[in-house]
Amino acid sequence: MRIPRHAREAVARHEQVVVMNRERPAFVIVHPDDIAAPRRGRPLSEALGLLAGAPLPDARFAADMEAVLAEVGPMPDDPWARS
Repeated sequence: MRIPRHAREAVARHEQVVVMNRERPAFVIVHPDDIAAPRRGRPLSEALGLLAGAPLPDARFAADMEAVLAEVGPMPDDPWARS
């Protein structure tokens, strides 16, 4: 996409540039330093700590999983093929 020079210069000055479509705002272009990066998930150390503190599966868990796998059947040779 071609961004006009005056819009690039405005963003370089940390000004927001609103892109209009049919007289309605469609996009806002901002300098990357002006927005906080979204934080997704948890830090790995925190996730590992949660897992370490979680209870172990009970003795019936393996039997339950075997029953599910027996009912579902084997994995197809090509999992992306139409069924």
